[in-house]
Amino acid sequence: MSGDTLRVRPGLARDASALRAIRLEALRDSPDAYGETYAECEAWDEQTWALKAQEWNFYLAESDGQVVGMARGESHDDHLEMRFLFAMYVSPSARGTDAARLLVDAVSAWASAQGVTTLYLYVSIAVPRARAFYSKVDFVATGSSLSMHRDEALVCDEMGRDLANFAFDIRRVAPQELYDLRRRVLRDDTPAVDVSNPADDLESAVHFGGFLGERAVVSASFYAVAAPFAPEKDAYQLRYMATDFDVQGCGLGAQLLARALEELTQRGANSIWANARTSALSFYEATGWSVLPDSLFVSRETGIDHVVIFRSLGQGSTTL
Repeated sequence: MSGDTLRVRPGLARDASALRAIRLEALRDSPDAYGETYAECEAWDEQTWALKAQEWNFYLAESDGQVVGMARGESHDDHLEMRFLFAMYVSPSARGTDAARLLVDAVSAWASAQGVTTLYLYVSIAVPRARAFYSKVDFVATGSSLSMHRDEALVCDEMGRDLANFAFDIRRVAPQELYDLRRRVLRDDTPAVDVSNPADDLESAVHFGGFLGERAVVSASFYAVAAPFAPEKDAYQLRYMATDFDVQGCGLGAQLLARALEELTQRGANSIWANARTSALSFYEATGWSVLPDSLFVSRETGIDHVVIFRSLGQGSTTL
């Protein structure tokens, strides 16, 4: 298996059956590593798994579209101010690839976006290979331990990973670095959908990515296109604004947009516009955009309601 085929993404409600399959595989493979048992989880009905897929903040590792690993990022009932890595597992076929590291990094990125500086976990002393891996990716024992509720003979040591390398970083990128995020967030992760744009590689196009570690979690692309309601004026169009599912609401999109508009202003741009999903209007209005009156339409690409939004750059005016 080539590490180049691997992808790690946040799990969604529609992934309930994949979540069930990989979780049960983990419990069969390493029964002493987890607080739940195979028998307990195997007895959960379809509705229970659907609820778990909605409630859990989980991540799936995929190779060529096949799920080969999972992890969860959550707070702990006894430590609500802390963030923990739970339910970490990689299928035997994917061990030795980057799957485990990518899963841990995905949860680390989420934890950093939550505002904490350390990601914690509990590792069973009955699974020394797991502890060796965590040490390899910079987890350090804290000196604390606990026993599993289901079997006090199973002791877990607490370890922590410093998240200094997962501070939010905004930078110009090649558009191809954003295609996976565009497809997953904006196009329902449909493989057949082409998320490239003919103007992506034009010199006038500007692409920004927001990263937590190596993981792209926010995207925005800008094209030198005049607004249809003011074709005589130079402007930039914003497209493919997307924030990954697990870090939405953390303010990362607003940070990237502010940085992007600052750079576009420095490049001499004086106005910007976009076709915005109506579901995202509160975000845009909170960051200084205005809605063009009577501009509601249904996108031919997605079938979703949109409106035209706009703002001017540099002077704080909203007039194009």
